[in-house]
Amino acid sequence: MSDISPENPIPGAHPELASLATRPYAPKSLRAIWLQIYDRLADAIERDLVAPGTKLPGEVHLADLFGVSRITVRRALALHQSEGKLQARKGVGIFVRQKPRYFEIRNDMTFADSLVADGGEISTRTLLLERGAASAEAARLFGLSPGDPVLKLHRLRMLDGAPIYVSRKEFPLARFPRFEADYAESASVVAVYRATGIAHYRRAETRVRGGLASREEADILGLTPKTPVQHVTSINRDPDGAAIELNRGCWPMSSVELVFTSDG
Repeated sequence: MSDISPENPIPGAHPELASLATRPYAPKSLRAIWLQIYDRLADAIERDLVAPGTKLPGEVHLADLFGVSRITVRRALALHQSEGKLQARKGVGIFVRQKPRYFEIRNDMTFADSLVADGGEISTRTLLLERGAASAEAARLFGLSPGDPVLKLHRLRMLDGAPIYVSRKEFPLARFPRFEADYAESASVVAVYRATGIAHYRRAETRVRGGLASREEADILGLTPKTPVQHVTSINRDPDGAAIELNRGCWPMSSVELVFTSDG
């Protein structure tokens, strides 16, 4: 066994985490070792001994630190990931998730305006832009026949480089015949609205429901499948009341606090 102690931790280990790790374990008959490791990690996260955004040591180092196998450590990490306390970034490592962000939902605010990022940098990655058959809900909303085409836009929002929100949008093709060209110039849906003569719009409806991340959502957001998430469905309308966008979004449950406000 390596000579590991709070004074002589492994490379990359946080000193307070090392101190928690080197405490004697209770008998396995009282609580499984992997759950005791889970408890110690939870203690470190909840007391901010390991600050939000901190990258944890790798599995090999953590196994050495806690004096157990990688499989044992992996079980403890996986439970924290499923609960949203930790976030795996593919090819990078496992991080302590940031504290929930304040996201104000008001009918005239853009995503960037709604997310108070405390100085964080918001970036966007377009995952899909294509024409395809409308979903049943979009067909009803836009007054289309089954199978009629719409514009589909899937995007990933990131905060300080970490995935925080994925959205799947549908737009009526007849209303936005130049959507692809207008979006290519700006990567902004609001700019597409304006290019089509829609100077103002309003979020007419927002529905929020809890659920579990699908495998696709988990892959995009860097979560363990079946992690608790918030699914948000919203509808944008133009000044005349016509529906111009159906949006379905997904937030990790612990990443955001949704706050509904009036227009003031």
